[in-house]
Amino acid sequence: KEFAAAKRKLISLCEELDVDQSGELSFEELMTGLETNPRFSTVMSSMDVSADDMHVIFHMLDEDNSGSVTYTEFVEQLHKLKSQDTHTMLIFIRGFLKDVRTKVMDQLEITKGEISLRTQDLVRDMK
Repeated sequence: KEFAAAKRKLISLCEELDVDQSGELSFEELMTGLETNPRFSTVMSSMDVSADDMHVIFHMLDEDNSGSVTYTEFVEQLHKLKSQDTHTMLIFIRGFLKDVRTKVMDQLEITKGEISLRTQDLVRDMK
């Protein structure tokens, strides 16, 4: 009952933050809300969510990399993140790090390919 009331309040705040009225929140809308909406900032502060935390939380919630999350998804997942035990948090962090590692490795392969092509071009030009 308590969570349901808090959820409705936070969803209402999310609607206020949704500048483009898309029904979803972008990272920029959330950060602007933290900076300019005292009620949203207070709620996030009471949940011990800082601007730095918001970056990590948003990217964990935006699983499809669409650049936005629905109000409900944001509220429910934020509640789960903040109410789970340490073991669950470690699992979330491990998943996030796995995703980061994959992206870094993909970028490394792209960079290696570009370096190889440029090296071949330089060798060819020297001949």
